Amino acid sequence: MKKLLIATALLLSTGTAFAQQCGEEQASITPISVIQGHAWQSPLLDQEVTTAGTVTANWTADNELAGFFLQSNEPDDDPLSSEGIFVSVANEQTFTEGDLVVVTGRVAEVNEQTRLVDVSAMQSCPQARPMPAPVTVRLPFKSNEQREQYENMRVTLVASDRHDLTISGHYQLPRHGYFDVSSGRLFTPSQIVEPGKSAREQMQRNQLNRVQVDDNSDVEPSTLPFSALTSKAQNSVRSGTTLEPIVGILTEFRGRARIQPTEAIVAKHIDEPESPNEKGDHLRISSFNVLNLFNGNGEQNGFPTERGAQSFDAYQRQQTKILSALVEIDADVFGLMEVENDGYGPDSAIVQLVNELNSEQSSHYVIAEPRAQRLGDDQIAVGLIYNRNRVKPLGHAHTLTEGPFRSGSRPPLAQVFEDKQTSKQFTVVVNHFKSKGGCPEQGANANQRDGQYCWNQQRVDSAKALTEWIAQNDFPAPVLLGDFNAYFKEDPIRYIESQGFTNVSEAEDYSYVFDSQAGALDHVFVDKTLAESITNVQHIHYNSDEPTVFSYEDTDYFEPGPYRSSDHDPVIIDVEF
Repeated sequence: MKKLLIATALLLSTGTAFAQQCGEEQASITPISVIQGHAWQSPLLDQEVTTAGTVTANWTADNELAGFFLQSNEPDDDPLSSEGIFVSVANEQTFTEGDLVVVTGRVAEVNEQTRLVDVSAMQSCPQARPMPAPVTVRLPFKSNEQREQYENMRVTLVASDRHDLTISGHYQLPRHGYFDVSSGRLFTPSQIVEPGKSAREQMQRNQLNRVQVDDNSDVEPSTLPFSALTSKAQNSVRSGTTLEPIVGILTEFRGRARIQPTEAIVAKHIDEPESPNEKGDHLRISSFNVLNLFNGNGEQNGFPTERGAQSFDAYQRQQTKILSALVEIDADVFGLMEVENDGYGPDSAIVQLVNELNSEQSSHYVIAEPRAQRLGDDQIAVGLIYNRNRVKPLGHAHTLTEGPFRSGSRPPLAQVFEDKQTSKQFTVVVNHFKSKGGCPEQGANANQRDGQYCWNQQRVDSAKALTEWIAQNDFPAPVLLGDFNAYFKEDPIRYIESQGFTNVSEAEDYSYVFDSQAGALDHVFVDKTLAESITNVQHIHYNSDEPTVFSYEDTDYFEPGPYRSSDHDPVIIDVEF
């Protein structure tokens, strides 16, 4: 595209006396550092200025960023003011890195990034100036002000001495072409510290320890970017992959730090999903949230459903993925969450799932049914299925529909089993507590700003009612599993532990990633009589580390394997009686 040259008349009309000779210093040139200032907003906001600098990156072609970056050649003595700025232009420019550009435009803040917009004059001087050396920026940032200090400048982004740059989340990758990176993996605050002051402080640390890595485009990508970082399992950019230092332009985007890479991003270690360990002769129990498995009315119609698949074909894809996971896990007892609550008839979702599962492998699974047509009044329910070749049910399944399980938390389901190999008796109790969303504005269940979000009191009440019910029924060797919608350090989890149950996982085990922060909403608690019998505990990261685009809903990327079969990871334990 053609270059825009400054016309003498235009220069005079803007009050500029820029000389015809490129690079000659003039009093009318406003240094970039003065435009940036010290605050989050420019002190010259909405004023027209003329500034000059070296082109550090040019993304003005179609489907790019519609602008280019300038950086001062001779920084001032003030380390708190940035030396870089972004210039928005409507047309493609032929600038190359190292060109000197003098530009006149209006100072603006767009998505919290300082820019020049409404460019009225521009002159480029291709003199192959040396590029400003990138400044090393180490995560986590010391403060938000440090981010502002380097806004729009060339940087080399590195991790702390104890960690690697780690992909921590990628929710916006399919739609907006960026993922989040941090120094080590980010954890949900209440997963690793106590709720309250500690969680709030951890939340602030997390915000200083994340940067968006962009694909240098402002449109939805036609194909997923960053193909050099993909795993072998299904060519996906997975959370947990570690990276070499990233060279690029540090920017701001709606309160988050962002880097526009100017060099290829190199993976240090690409995360690959692990498979379940061999279980041998041990008894395997698994918890798995299957993310709204609805089958319509069971006869290829009734779609779209209230919470699940939007078509029969989508339902088949969803079930295929879930079956792949169930077969590979090969548990003797599965506790399932978010199954359509449509009973146990031949057209029900859980019956169709078990029928398909039995056709996929040699084990014969049976549904543990309570003496009820359905579990409570919610659209979703928990389910419990077992391999009758390995375990034998003792009586019917039990459920509790009173108190906090009348509404909010889904009714639990308990089944007493006998292990056919050892004749040992144990009880599996499947749970799905009230979620954190849909906050009331006031009361004990409102967001208390302690890191536990909404409905925490309902979940605590559920934990109390659950453990009392288990004690009253004198269930042998109870194993409590499911989606408790509470992280490792939160009140409901600690209450269950206070009642003599052992959480078999550790604080850095996770089953869910939200807002690029990992944590465990899915837990397995065992009675103290079983604690020494657990030989294996695994959170199988089929789902939480995978981009959402690989779910059953997107036909372009669909694969029949277990990856992104849900938004929660299954959890397994192996027991040696």
